[in-house]
Amino acid sequence: MPSSEEAMPQDLVAACRRLYASIDRLDTKAANTVGVSRNDLRCLNMLAEAPIKPSKIAAELGLTTGSVTTLLDRLEKADLARRELDPNDRRGIVVHPTQYLFEALGPIYSAVAKEIERIAAEYSADERKAAVTHLNDASSAYEVVTSINDR
Repeated sequence: MPSSEEAMPQDLVAACRRLYASIDRLDTKAANTVGVSRNDLRCLNMLAEAPIKPSKIAAELGLTTGSVTTLLDRLEKADLARRELDPNDRRGIVVHPTQYLFEALGPIYSAVAKEIERIAAEYSADERKAAVTHLNDASSAYEVVTSINDR
């Protein structure tokens, strides 16, 4: 039996819950900063990685194409996203982030990244490797459960 000082599997679950709650609070702050809903913010997070087609937004967020059109109308009105013709499909549209999106939300998310880097700098290489492994494993656990529930 492990000593009370050793991390137990339920300790990892509790740490994941705390992390999720912290991310949730940060995302609420970010959404409020630019005056959008949490679902709109999920779309903006996708755009921050790369321009994306509206059909991919619909699939990722579980929305109808009409709902995505309304969502994109809101984001364009707030100068957070813009629709452009797809250079590879003359009938298609690609949604791009605007510079304002990065100016408005960049400081919030980069502050978190800097704080994580500061904390991680105090870890040994093995501790950083273990942390990355755990975070990836936790992400996989969420993805497995999500895909099971989607069947």
